[in-house]
Amino acid sequence: MKETDIRILRERYEKMLDEGTRCYFEPDELELIADLYEQEMSYRKALQVISHGLDLYPNNEQLLIHKSRCLLSLGRVEDAATTLAHTTERSIEYYFILSEIEILRENKDEVIKAFNSIISASDCVIEDCIDILDICADNDCIDLLEKIIPAIERNFTDASPFLREVAMLYEELEKDEQAIIFYNKVLDINSFSTDDWFSLSKVYARRKEYDKALEACDFALAIDESDENIIAFKGYCYYDNEQFAEAVEQFKIFLRHTSDKAVAYELIAEAYGRMEQHECAVEYLLKAVELNDRSHDLYYQLAVNYFYMGEKDNAIEHLYKAIACDDSDDEAHILLGELLLQKHLYEEAYNHLQRISRNPVTDTVSATAFVDACIHSQQYEEAIPVLEQLIEQEPYDPHYLFDITLCYMEMNEFEKASEWLANTELKANNADMIETLDDETRESWQSIKERIIELRTLLSVYIDNRS
Repeated sequence: MKETDIRILRERYEKMLDEGTRCYFEPDELELIADLYEQEMSYRKALQVISHGLDLYPNNEQLLIHKSRCLLSLGRVEDAATTLAHTTERSIEYYFILSEIEILRENKDEVIKAFNSIISASDCVIEDCIDILDICADNDCIDLLEKIIPAIERNFTDASPFLREVAMLYEELEKDEQAIIFYNKVLDINSFSTDDWFSLSKVYARRKEYDKALEACDFALAIDESDENIIAFKGYCYYDNEQFAEAVEQFKIFLRHTSDKAVAYELIAEAYGRMEQHECAVEYLLKAVELNDRSHDLYYQLAVNYFYMGEKDNAIEHLYKAIACDDSDDEAHILLGELLLQKHLYEEAYNHLQRISRNPVTDTVSATAFVDACIHSQQYEEAIPVLEQLIEQEPYDPHYLFDITLCYMEMNEFEKASEWLANTELKANNADMIETLDDETRESWQSIKERIIELRTLLSVYIDNRS
């Protein structure tokens, strides 16, 4: 029956309730009305319809089963069980409701019995087995599947639709070993299933078993050599396994098959970039930009490759383009700030680097650049919280200690400046400590000692002037 017809039925039923009259309905019509309420999750109204039906047709088996299902949806487990017990027909639907009742009662043995009754029924179809799987998944009873899978495999010549759902469920639960077992079961039944080879490949790739992932891709491509998703995924497997030359060649195959050339160009460029073949990366990124000139990511990648090629002006130009496409791209702002700092454009560098102060310091290089930009732009107060984090991470770095002392001096907070300078001098005079540091930091301490003396002299002048 069409949905519009069912809605007309419901309108007639609701009009009967409103007017307090009696209308004739067939049992199956009342079930259709109840089904419509259930779809809308109006279980109480559905139960009311079925109860009205049982007043008209006492002991009707289908209405009793439907009532039991409604009661179960309302959480009235024991009422559902009592209602179900009044039925005599042991249909598949009966056992489905019984299985859910017993799950809620935590009677796992009874659940298994109900499931086996469904599986062994002469009218059971594979979709019923998938419904069993859904019940187990919805009620967090995946362990019950192990008890019934052998029976399903025995009873169905082709259980692959069910086994595939099992594999997908295990994949969703990140139980990859079980997923692999069941995808292989499906492929034992139908070895020409491209989708299942592809799914198996993705599970292997997630486990970083790239040789097996690539092998599964090859089986899939042997069946359908033009499937662009599998062609691309094979490239990803090479890329993730750091086989970048192979990834380039695979992505070039993808380029021949896909209509989205910009994506293919970008993938090829990424692989070239990982091989430090930056000129080749730029060549393909420029092709991608011709097709998509509003992608901030493409411009950012161009900037990075130009940077590694030593073409800093080109890098800056493309970082401006990246930001024009997406001003929220913090990575582009920070890299641009670092490059502008190298060109002594301190104010502009500060404007781009100040995003660093919003979050805890994780990149010391960028944070150091931000501090330098702050000091040169006389934004001393902003530099201090970042310097404190850097010192916490690198407590013996002389440059951070020197800079925080300088910042407090410039802010006329001479007591704090004196404290930090004393701390710095103490470390500078600790020969045993300095000896334990790496060569670069040890040399920094040697070179900064004269600057510390100058700072002490300057601080003394500040303090004398103040007094």
